[in-house]
Formats: sequence, C-alpha cells, structure tokens
Amino acid sequence: MKRNKFLWFVPLLPIMLFVFAACGNGDGSYTLTIPYIGLTDDQIANAQTLGEMDTPYNRFMYGLRRTAEAELSDFDINFVDWGWAETLDAQQRAGIAAGNVPDIVVGEIFMPTYANEGILYPLPQDIVNMVNPSFFVRDANGAPVAVALRASVFMLFYNRDLLAAAGFDSPPRYWDEWQYMSDRITEVGNGAFWGGGIPSFPHAGGALRATPFFRQNGTDFFMNGQVMLDDPRLHEALQFIRDMNRNLPPGIGNAADEGPMWNAFEESQTIAFVVNGTWQAAGAERNGVNWGVAPLPIPRGGQEGNCLVAAMYVAVPRGAAHPEASFDIIRIALREELSSIWLDDTVASPRQDIVGNPARWQHDSALASAMEAVAGGQVTGLASFPANDAQIWEIINQRVLARTTITNDPIATITADALRDVNALLP
Repeated sequence: MKRNKFLWFVPLLPIMLFVFAACGNGDGSYTLTIPYIGLTDDQIANAQTLGEMDTPYNRFMYGLRRTAEAELSDFDINFVDWGWAETLDAQQRAGIAAGNVPDIVVGEIFMPTYANEGILYPLPQDIVNMVNPSFFVRDANGAPVAVALRASVFMLFYNRDLLAAAGFDSPPRYWDEWQYMSDRITEVGNGAFWGGGIPSFPHAGGALRATPFFRQNGTDFFMNGQVMLDDPRLHEALQFIRDMNRNLPPGIGNAADEGPMWNAFEESQTIAFVVNGTWQAAGAERNGVNWGVAPLPIPRGGQEGNCLVAAMYVAVPRGAAHPEASFDIIRIALREELSSIWLDDTVASPRQDIVGNPARWQHDSALASAMEAVAGGQVTGLASFPANDAQIWEIINQRVLARTTITNDPIATITADALRDVNALLP
C-alpha cells in the first residue's frame, strides 16, 4: 500500500494547534480569555436596552473592558460569561484540567481552595503595595495570590420604628443586649412583627453570616490546621444562633431561599434586625424603611470579628499563556478611577489610599462601618480546608448550621456527628 507523503504531520496536529493558539491568532494578536469581569457584548446590549449602563456595577465593568481593550491592543480580549459561584468554578476548573487555562480566574468562596491547591501565581509586589491586606487571599506559604476588586462585611441593620414600638431608641452592643431586645420586640409584635435573628441558611449564605459570631468568640470552623467543631466557644456561638432563631418567623432563617428574609425587612417591614452586607442600605432606602445600621454585637469579653462577603476575587492561574498581560488587567481594575466606583454602590474599595481616607466614605453610615471594619487589614473570607473544601462546607452548612436551628438536638451531638464526617475527608 502506498503511503501518502503528506500524512506525516497528522500526529503533530494537536501540538501544532496548541502552539498556534499560544503564539497568536494569525493577525498579530493574541487571545486573552477573561471570565465574569468586563461585560460581554450581550451584557452590554441588555444593559443598554434596560437603561442600566449607568449603574455602578456596569460603569466599573464597562470601564474595565474599554480600558483593557485600548491599552492591551496586541490582544484579542474575549470577555466571557461563565456565571457565578459553583457554575463559574466548574467552568474554570474544566478549562484548567483540559489545558485551556483561562487568563484570569474569578470567584468568592472557592478562591481560597485554589490558593491552597497552589494553582495561582503570586501577585506582583506593585499590586500588593496598593491594596489593603483584608482584600487578599493567601496561599499555604502566606503569599498573596488573589485580590478582591470589591468586598463588603456584615453589619446589623435595624428598623427604627419596630425598635421604638418595643421602647428602644438605639441598637445593641452585646449579644445579651441584642437577644433581650429581639425577644422583647417579638413579644410586643405578637405575630405581627419579629425581632430578628441570625440566618442559618443551608448554603454559603448561612456560613458567611454565622462566621463573624464564631470569630467574635475567638474561634472559627478551621484554625491553625485544626477543625474546631469540638471547640466550646463554637458551641456557645451555635447556641446563641439557635436562641436568636426563635425571633424569626418560623422557617425563614434556615430556608434555602434567602429572599423571604430580605423581603420581610425591606418590603413588609416585619423584622426589626437583619445581618447583611452594605448593599442592604440601598434596599431599605428604596422601600422607605426608617432604618439604621450598627456594627455587629459582640459577646461580653469577646472581640471584634467579621467576614468578607460579596468579595469579587481575581487571580492569574498557573498555566495562563500571558500572565503579565493578565496582571495588567488586574492593575487596570484597581486604578483609582475605576476602584472608587464601588463606593457609589456602598461597597468597599480595596485600595489602601481609599480605605485610609475617611473623607471618601464617612458620609455614608453603612459604607463607613464596612471601611472601618476592613481598615485594620485583618478581615478575611470564609475559612478554607486543606482538602475537599466544597464537601466539608456542605456538611457544615446543612448538618451543623441548619440542623442547629431546625432541630433541638444537643449542640455537642450535632458537632460530633459532623466532625466525624469532616475528618474522614481530610488527609
């Protein structure tokens, strides 16, 4: 049989295609794949149709895209919409596993897992120098590998009218004061309105809101290489969450859908206290709530503690074809003219020169509470585990937090059952 002399290159086709993709598009340009940040063509068209291009979020995203395209003209920048949360994580991991590494990875609660797995490049020092330390995710060696382009922290929002109905004119400072006030408001409301408590939603929304109360008590789900589910301080915080749950309408605090909780505060105005991020101010204002905001109450003898939420972390994964260009996009996102846009959305900017300048944010009570919380550089997102992070959080969300408020099982039994299963997932 005569062999075609031109077939010698067929086995090399995959390698050749990879080289062509890495080297360029044939027109002198290179492609950068950027998920989530920057606005896609469809997102721009939709925002224009709805008249929403001037919202702070879209101003930031569109400004980032226009600047990146203008200044990185050697690159064909492909802004893609891969969703958020688990959907985004799955898409990014699929690309990394297949060798089609995105040039930037984005996320919130799973970004510490990427850091622990060692799949992120360390941030260049010039980026580290401009950012407040609260906004970093660090790898196992303590090196900053991801930065939050924006973030919030939790605080206590309250309805002044419902407090006044029970004889109160100022928010609580301590756990026992908060419980007394919430109990009393619920009693006075007699089923028409409620004091409010701490959500134990069976997903990240519950874990994020519970975490500040563990940290205020000097503990967390994972600290210093140890799972802390058997820590008496964690048990005390769980008991407090359970006790406060009776001041929420039945089932609202531990439901999978968060919507009824926020609707009860903003729309029907039947809950006096909610634990939420700074964006709650806009919802309360929009619905005409006579609202106030205060730092989260702490236990007597406890400490200030909080958790970053709504953190849009960005990082450059190892294997990205053009890491320096990817870092340039992060640098653009952190520029003062773009980063300051988040202040208009009552969300904290990561830039140290903004965090350290109260004149930029002290006029807004919710934003001021958030900025003061992050200023010390000690606030972090959720704890991360050295292996099987997603599976462990599912155990904590559903079989610790939700079980605490759904059942009357002893707290020690709940945590012992969970600890056994968590330990089976760790090295």
